[in-house]
Amino acid sequence: MILRLLFLFFLVGKSYSNELIISKDSILVGQQVQIEILSSIDSYPDSNDLLDQFSSFEIIDFSIVDTIIIDSSKYLKYILNITSWESGTYKFENLGSSKKITVSEIQINQNEIKGIKENLEISFSLVDYWIYILIILLSALIYVLVKKYLKKTDKKLEIVDKDVKLDPIELTINKLEILKKEELWKKGEINLHFTKTSNIIRKFLELKFNFSALEIPTADIILKYKEFNEDDFSIKMLNKILSSCELAKFAKNQPNQSEILIHLENCKDFVINSNNV
Repeated sequence: MILRLLFLFFLVGKSYSNELIISKDSILVGQQVQIEILSSIDSYPDSNDLLDQFSSFEIIDFSIVDTIIIDSSKYLKYILNITSWESGTYKFENLGSSKKITVSEIQINQNEIKGIKENLEISFSLVDYWIYILIILLSALIYVLVKKYLKKTDKKLEIVDKDVKLDPIELTINKLEILKKEELWKKGEINLHFTKTSNIIRKFLELKFNFSALEIPTADIILKYKEFNEDDFSIKMLNKILSSCELAKFAKNQPNQSEILIHLENCKDFVINSNNV
């Protein structure tokens, strides 16, 4: 998860206009604080030291990157929730902000800590708990029946799965054909189209070459792919396909219908040619 977050943060550089909004500047250890980052995306920034900005925090949750327009300029909007288990004051100067978060230790009043009381003795009778016993017995019966049913179902599903399981190449070509018929670009959803295209190709690489490709950046995918295929043309084609998806996803490029159709054909050619690997 952190690698994915850092990959998204690489879009935010020190030399670009950033606005940092922090929900509260003082928290206790373990409390959460929300950070909203608004960054200009006129061109690709380059940043290698953003890891240090959040090394003292645990990232609880983060939103997807959202592209917004303010005064005819495009910006990336990103929201994340973080917490820290160590006290201290943390600044975010590398994000172009002088804001900071102060994390304080939880103060414990020793006078309020009371001793452990003795256990209370209570009378016990099965009659008082007959409803609970009945629920337990019924739950056990239902569990046994469901378990037997699932075993039969699993055997059937296993047989069906072996019969209908598709080859990764055939499965990926089918997905690309379905995506083409959706014609998302005609609905103004170019970003969504290229997001789906990227996921389809990344999933194909996982199925075909058995390495994780959905959660790592393009550069790492190319390095991993070279371990299976040393063909320079195939490597360049994969890099071009994934890079084009990223440019469109982050509003850096808005291809027309003809360019989109050519991109889909390039994806199919790459998948088909991989059969030779």
